[in-house]
Amino acid sequence: MQSTLRQIDVNTKEIKQLEKDITAFMDNFECTLTSMSGIDVVAAAQLLTLIGDIRRFPTAAKLARYAGIAPVTYASGQSDKQFADSRGNRALNAAIYLLAVRLITTATGTVVNSFIREYYHRKLSQGKTKRQALKCVQRRLINIIWRMLMYNEVYVNPPLVAKANDIAIDSDSIS
Repeated sequence: MQSTLRQIDVNTKEIKQLEKDITAFMDNFECTLTSMSGIDVVAAAQLLTLIGDIRRFPTAAKLARYAGIAPVTYASGQSDKQFADSRGNRALNAAIYLLAVRLITTATGTVVNSFIREYYHRKLSQGKTKRQALKCVQRRLINIIWRMLMYNEVYVNPPLVAKANDIAIDSDSIS
């Protein structure tokens, strides 16, 4: 038992040192990915590694296609169906998937990104399945990541759109 605890302690110290090294290395790049809540230094480094030079992708749609997130259309005669793409960079797809799951869940009791979570629930209310809504979140994340990397922009959560039914207007306060 003591040996296991010592090994856990050594591993924890090594992880902290690796995170410091990654942070120091990331300072060489002008990366703004960590400005988005839910993307830590390790996730940002992983995304940068998997994407490479963002200038290879002139549009976010090209990056989505590369990641295997864009739908594939199969058409024959009069039928036309869209399916999830099983090709593309599977490691990048997995990283975006895990990021999407991290941003919509509330495992710790706090919402990591309220805009992404609200977008997910909006897609569910539109009749999409959980898998389809999560794919929509992945595509939205691709758009955000592409723009942040292409234009070196800092992420700012857009304001949440309040529903008309949720707003209680006090008639006394209107003058």
